[in-house]
Formats: sequence, structure tokens, C-alpha cells
Amino acid sequence: MKLEERIDVLVALGVRMDSINDREDWQDAILSATHHNAWFTIDNIKFALQSLRNSFFSEVKIKEWLANYDLSKIQESKRVGIICAGNIPLVGLHDLLCTFICGHISLIKYSDKDTILMKKLIQELEDLNPESKSYFEEVGKIENPDAIIATGSNNTGRYFEAYFNKYPNIIRKNRNAVGVLYSESSIEDIIAFGNDIFMHYGLGCRNISKLMIPIGFRLDLILEGLHDFNAVMHHNKYKNNFDYNIALYMLNKTPYLNNGSLALVENASLSSRISTLHFEYYLNEEDLQSKLLRDQEGLQCIVSGKSIKGFNTILPGLAQSPGLSDYADNVDTIEFLSNI
Repeated sequence: MKLEERIDVLVALGVRMDSINDREDWQDAILSATHHNAWFTIDNIKFALQSLRNSFFSEVKIKEWLANYDLSKIQESKRVGIICAGNIPLVGLHDLLCTFICGHISLIKYSDKDTILMKKLIQELEDLNPESKSYFEEVGKIENPDAIIATGSNNTGRYFEAYFNKYPNIIRKNRNAVGVLYSESSIEDIIAFGNDIFMHYGLGCRNISKLMIPIGFRLDLILEGLHDFNAVMHHNKYKNNFDYNIALYMLNKTPYLNNGSLALVENASLSSRISTLHFEYYLNEEDLQSKLLRDQEGLQCIVSGKSIKGFNTILPGLAQSPGLSDYADNVDTIEFLSNI
């Protein structure tokens, strides 16, 4: 397939995605995915699908994205091993789309947690243009690839680095998002952070797991603003995590605050437990910049209503709706795939 044909089939997939809510096969697939992975709820899956539709499958956005690259220098199709994560719905799709748009073949090792939705979208591509099928190969084990893109935890990341170090690779490990509040931040500003904290129950690398707050900021205002999202407690696994964590903090005499659905704990660590939000105080803008720089290796993104000198930021409410150019770990996947 020529590049123009690959773009056309992605645009056509976007048009087809507009009818997902009216198609019985898609409703069956969504329901099956919720049974397969209890963290995948119908609402969260539909949110993910709609975000992908809006951000990934627009002809204008695809062409604006690719205008930054010279894909004509890719003269040969390569076999790219892709090890997908499964923490949130369809999180591995961007890597597959990048590989496809570059004309390479994806050797896909799906996560056991997210197979149904990924396969469904790839099947849609193949239905729209049968030639698409040659670009996607499901494998149980990746052997002799030309390159590797692997996403996992810090532990699996070390395994990937050791096992695939002889191949050109992108190896991703744990990362988190941080939200920044200011002395003038209102309860409305805090509410705007809600989706970035609670969407997908905080399991995504773009979920806010920690807040940076100015010294003297009212903690009760944070809990009050985030109480609007207490419907997460209707999810049994989330509630179990919340109850367990509260018991653990009590036993360990860890100071905490909670609003019935979220524990707020002062902790400098970026990574927090499910149903827990860490926070750290900062003194002034210089101190904020210093602490963000300290944590830079573990930051996926910074959510802030204001710009921060020396850092890229995104506005509250948009963390779980990345665009085509929002590369995981800030590693340009297209540039990598153009040079293997």
C-alpha cells in the first residue's frame, strides 16, 4: 500500500467509528472486553474510543502530523516487534498506527488484559482494505525483529532491555502525570483535574498521581473539588483498593486525608497507589521548576492551567486525550521508525 492509501484507510476507519454505538458487533466487543478485564468499564471504553476517533483518525490531523516528517526516505518495510501494555483500553494502538503509517509490519504481542478491542479495530482496517492485513501479525513470541517497541513496568522494562538490547528499540517503563495547583486556584480548577485523576481509575501513565501545591493551600478544597467523582466507589475493585489503603495508612500511622473515595497523602513519590493521590508542597516558581526537573525521568506529562518555564504542559481535563504527536515518554516514534 502507498502512503496515501494507508492514510485513506485510517480516515475511513474514523468514519466507521462514528457508528460504533449503533453497531451490535461493537457493543458485543465492548461488553466482552469488560468481562475480560474488570478495570475496563463500558463508559471508560467508550471514552477511549471517542478520544481516539477525535485525535487519531481525522484526515486534517493525520496530514498535519505527518507534515513534520519525510517518510519518502523509508525504502524498505521492516518487521517491528510491538509489546503492548494493557493498563487502559487501546493504550497500544498508537504504536501500531505509527508502524502502519511508516509502511512497516507490526509483530504484535498483545497484553492479556487488552486483546478484544485491539483486534477489533485492526479487523476493521482489514475489512476496509484487505491489503492492510499484511501489516499486522499477531505473535506469541517476538523473534528476529528489525526493531522493538515495548511497554511495561520498571521490572519488565529491565527484562526487555536485556533481551532486546541487540535491536534498535524503544523501551518504556513506569511513568506518571503530575498536576500543578497555584495559590489562586479555585475549586473549579480542581474539578477540572478530576478526569485526569480518575479516568480509567488512575491506571494510565497519563493519569495524575501527584499534585504539586503551593505552601498554605487548603487541602480540604482539593478533597471537596474531587468529591464530584466519588462514583468511582461503585466499582468493586476500586473500592477494595480504597478500603485496603485506608486500613494500611491507619496501621502504619501514615497521615492522610480522605473524602470517601480518595486518600490524599503527602509524599514526594510520583507513583501512588490506586485510590491515593500524593501531594508535595512547593515554595515558589523556582522551587516548583526544581522539583519537576528532579522528577523529569518519571514524568509522562505535566497538567497545569498555566505555562511553566522550561516544561511542556497540557491543560486540565486533556491528559487522557493525547494527540498523534503526544509520544509516550517524549520519544518520537515516527522518527525512530523512519531510521531503522
